[in-house]
Amino acid sequence: MEPENDQIGTSISLADYWDILRRRRLIILQTFIVVALAGTIITLMTRPVYRSSARLLVDPPSMDVNTVDTSNPLSRILMLSPAQSVATQVEVLQSAPLLGKVMGSTGAANLTVTDVKDTNIIEVTAEAHSPSVAAAVPNKLLEAYISQDINQNIQEIRAAKQFAQDQETEMHSRMLKAQAQIRDFKQKNKVDDLDADHQALSARVIDLNKQLLENENQLASSRAELASSQAELAKAPTFNISARPGVNPARADLRSEIAKLQVDRVSMTQRGGFTNNAPQVIAIDARIAELKRQLALEPALISSQVATPNGSKEGLSIKVTDLKTTIAATSARVAALRQQLSEAQSGIAKFAGWDAQYAGLYRELTTSQDKDKMFADKIADLNLREQAHHQTAHIIQRAQVPSVPVRPKKVLNLLLSCFAGLFLGICLALLQDFLDDRINSVEEANRLLRLPALGNVPVWGAGHGRLLPQMSSLDPAAESYRLLRTNIHFASVDSPARSLLVTSANPGEGKSTTAANLACAMALDGKKIILVDTDLRRPSIHKMFELLSVPGLTDVILGHSTLDDTLQSYDLLPNLSILPAGSIPPNPSEVLNSRTFTSVLADLTNRCDVVIFDSPPVLVAADAAILASQMDGCVLVVETGSTKKGAAVRALQIMQQARSNVLGVSYNKMSAQSGSYYYYYNYSYHSLDRERPDSLISEDVDAPNANKIDGENGKVERSLGSPVQGKDDK
Repeated sequence: MEPENDQIGTSISLADYWDILRRRRLIILQTFIVVALAGTIITLMTRPVYRSSARLLVDPPSMDVNTVDTSNPLSRILMLSPAQSVATQVEVLQSAPLLGKVMGSTGAANLTVTDVKDTNIIEVTAEAHSPSVAAAVPNKLLEAYISQDINQNIQEIRAAKQFAQDQETEMHSRMLKAQAQIRDFKQKNKVDDLDADHQALSARVIDLNKQLLENENQLASSRAELASSQAELAKAPTFNISARPGVNPARADLRSEIAKLQVDRVSMTQRGGFTNNAPQVIAIDARIAELKRQLALEPALISSQVATPNGSKEGLSIKVTDLKTTIAATSARVAALRQQLSEAQSGIAKFAGWDAQYAGLYRELTTSQDKDKMFADKIADLNLREQAHHQTAHIIQRAQVPSVPVRPKKVLNLLLSCFAGLFLGICLALLQDFLDDRINSVEEANRLLRLPALGNVPVWGAGHGRLLPQMSSLDPAAESYRLLRTNIHFASVDSPARSLLVTSANPGEGKSTTAANLACAMALDGKKIILVDTDLRRPSIHKMFELLSVPGLTDVILGHSTLDDTLQSYDLLPNLSILPAGSIPPNPSEVLNSRTFTSVLADLTNRCDVVIFDSPPVLVAADAAILASQMDGCVLVVETGSTKKGAAVRALQIMQQARSNVLGVSYNKMSAQSGSYYYYYNYSYHSLDRERPDSLISEDVDAPNANKIDGENGKVERSLGSPVQGKDDK
C-alpha cells in the first residue's frame, strides 16, 4: 500500500538537537571564542566606575506652619512657605542651577536622586571614574541644598517681618485717630456712653409699651365685664322660686301594707293552717304582687316649689359700682402711659442718626486695634524664627570614598561573555542546520524519511580499494558493506528478496559502488549472486570490475545475445556473475518496461540466489521507478553531506508511488563524526590500530595508499595499494 505523505518526517527530540550541536560544534566553538574574547577586551578596556551615596532627611509638609489666623485674608501674605513634599525636594536637588554649581567645584559625575519608599529620606548616588569625586559630589550637593534652603527661609522671614512692621505702624495710627473721633462725638452730643444710654432708653420704651398694653387690656376687660354685669342685673328677679326634693309618702304606705300582708300569710300557712294552694293564701299572694307593682311605679323622691328673696341682685349692684370705679382709674393710667411713651419715643429718634455715625467710628477703632495686635504678635513670632534659623532638611548619612569600583564587574562580565558566546554559537548552529537543506546525519535522515538505516559506508581516502575483495577484512568500509548485507537479510526475513534494486535520488551519490560491494558481500556469504547494470544511460559497473561493456543486458533484451554468452565472472569471487549494460539504447525506459525484460528478469532470478540491479537515479529518469515496481526490494542510497532533503523525500515518494518495497537506506560517505556512525567508527578503527603492525605507514587522508583514520591524529593508514576511489555515478 502507498503510505501517506505526512508519514514522512517527525518531530525533533533532544537527542537530535544534541546531534546537531555535535555536528555544528565548530561554529559554536568559533562564536564562543569570538564573543568571549570581545567581552574580555571590552571589560579590560573599560574605565572603572566608583559609586558613593549620601542620604538626606527632610521635614514632611505640615498644616500648622505659623501662628497667623487663616481666617484673616492678610494671613496668606504673612504665611511663610511650608515644607514641600519629598518628591518636590527630589526635583529641586536635580535642578540645573544647583547641579551646575556643585559640578563646577567637584567635577563631573553621573548623579541619581531618588526617594526611599515610605520614608522622608532622599538618597543621592554619584558614579564617577574617580573615588574622591564620587564621594564629594553627593556631599557637596546636599550641603548646597541645605544652605540654599536656610537662606531662602531667612529671606522669606525678613520680608514678612518688614511687611508686618509697616502694617503695624499704619494700624496704630488709624487706632489713635478713631479714638479721637469717638471722644469728640461724645462731647458734642453730651453722651457718656451712647450705647448704654440708647439701650436704657430703648428698654424704657419697651417697658412703657408693655405697661400700656397691659392697662389697655385691663380697661377693655373691665368694660366688657361691666356691660355683662349690668345686663345680668336688669334680668335678675326680686324673689327666687326653687324646687326642693322630698321622700314620696305613698311608697312608705305601700311598703307598710305589703309587710302586713306578708305577716298574715305567714300566720295562715303555719302548721295546722292553710296550704300554699288554698284560695285565701293565693288571694293574699295576688294582693302582695299588685302592691309591689304599684311600689315599683312610684318615684322615690318628689319636688315642691319654694319662693325666697333674690340675694344675688344686691351683689350685682355692688359689682357694677366697683367696676365703674376700676374703669375710671385704668383710663387715667392709660392716658399717663401714652404720654410717657410718646416722650420716650421722641428721645430714641435722636439716637437714630447717632448710631450709624458712632457704629462707623467704633468699627474703625476695633478693626485697627485687632490688626495692630495681630501685626505686633506676628513681628514677635518672626523675630523668634529669624533667631532660630529653622532647618527643614538634615544630612543623616554622608558619602564615603569608595575603595572598590562597581563597574566593570570583570568576573561577571567574563562569565556573561562566555555564556553569551555559547548561547549565540548554539543559536547560529541551529540556524545553520535549519537553513542547510542537506542530509548531514543518519538521525536526520531517519527523522525525515522514516526508513531503517541498512548501512553506513565511511569516506574513503585516495588509494583505497573500491571493491570489497580489495579491502582488508578489518577495514571499516568492508565491515559496513557486510553490515549492509546482514541488515538487508533481516529486513526481508519473512519474504526473502530474490531481486534487489540499488538506486539514489541524484547522480554521484555512490549507488553503483554500493550495488557492486553489496553483490560482493553476498557472494562472500556463499550465495550465488548476479549483478546487473540497468543504468542504460551511463553504465559504470563494467569499469569497476574491469570487464567488457558489450555484449550486455540490452543485447539480451534485443535478442542479439543470450544470457549464457553475456554473463561475465569475477576472478576474485567465483559466486559472482556480472551482466553489464551492453549497448546504450535510444529509449532505455521502453526497453526496461518491455515484456522481454520481464522474462529476462525471471530467467536471472532462476539462475541465482539474489539478483542485484544498479539503476539510474530516481529523479533523473523514470527507469528507477519502472525497475522498482518489479523488484522484491529496493535500497535507497543517500550521500551524507550532499543529498538534499527535498530530493531524498521526492525520490522516496516516487518509489512508494510505484508500489515498490523500499527496505531501507544505505548512507554513503559517512564522516567519522556523523551521527551514530561515530561510535562504530571509533570502535572499528581502534580495533584496527591494535591489530595492524607498527610497520604500517601513517599519512594524511589525501595521501596515496591510505585508507585508515587514526583515532588520535586524524590520519589514514593503508599498506595495500588499490585503485583510487572516485565518484562512481554520473
